[in-house]
Amino acid sequence: MSERDDDIYLESFSLSALKALVSSFKILLRNPILHLSIFALATVPLSLLLFSLSISSRPIESKIYSLEALAIVAPTRFEARQIWKESREETVSLLRYKALFCLPSYLLSLIATITAVNSTALTYDGKLANFDTAVKAVRLTWKRPLVTSIYVYGITCAYSILWRMLAAVLDTPILKLAVFAVASVLEVYAMAVLSVGMVVSIIDDRFGLDAIRVGSNLMEGRRFCGWVLSGCLVLISFFIGSELEALIEGQDTSSGWSSFSVSPVMMYGGYKAGLICLFGFVVLWSYIVTTVFYCDCKRRHASRRERHLR
Repeated sequence: MSERDDDIYLESFSLSALKALVSSFKILLRNPILHLSIFALATVPLSLLLFSLSISSRPIESKIYSLEALAIVAPTRFEARQIWKESREETVSLLRYKALFCLPSYLLSLIATITAVNSTALTYDGKLANFDTAVKAVRLTWKRPLVTSIYVYGITCAYSILWRMLAAVLDTPILKLAVFAVASVLEVYAMAVLSVGMVVSIIDDRFGLDAIRVGSNLMEGRRFCGWVLSGCLVLISFFIGSELEALIEGQDTSSGWSSFSVSPVMMYGGYKAGLICLFGFVVLWSYIVTTVFYCDCKRRHASRRERHLR
């Protein structure tokens, strides 16, 4: 392939990604009442829970890091053991606290995913999507995305552990940086494949690794486009996360567990509330973008199959 052909190739996929983004906004505006309901009832509460957890758990996380650093430089083994014991107790308490957020966050995420994907797919095909169809979709399909999400979580955790272990055994900073760069690129692509797999589990009668495999096959010929879309969503989420980190670092983190009842209340003011709503919108929009991309891939795949059979 010549250099000119490469340029045309990349440009066509860039335009495809842009088209998917534009189409997602059109679908979002075509049924504003339903999407506003999903936003208000699912993605904003989900965003609030995640932000509350991040802000309220930060003081104890900082305390654990301080205890671990102190244990390393402790003058005697006895003092080090006492500090490590206190650190483990705080870690267990932190895990118990985070477990309280796990179930409601997961349920809201599952509901938001199913309703947004189903409404987007119906709208994309020119069919009627309303609150009743969204509720019906949750009632009929929740088992498949539930199973698929477990596989997605397991794959994501395994990949994260794998590349971190690989980076840990390397000696030179340049190699560590190279591993981080390659792992980040592959992670964005993996997120695209896994996201499409989740859509497959909701729209098609597939689940688990089978849904992920079908989603990957549908992306054939448009993998770069999926990577670009996934990268755009990751960058937006990274910006929101950076702003959240700045807010957390700016607050008093010396109060430990006593701040847990105060931090969520503080989140309702001004810029913090704006970040919560913005993240809730990004979550909803990401579902719509991924579903539009899936529908485009499926239509392209069907057209290519018809041409092959002629």
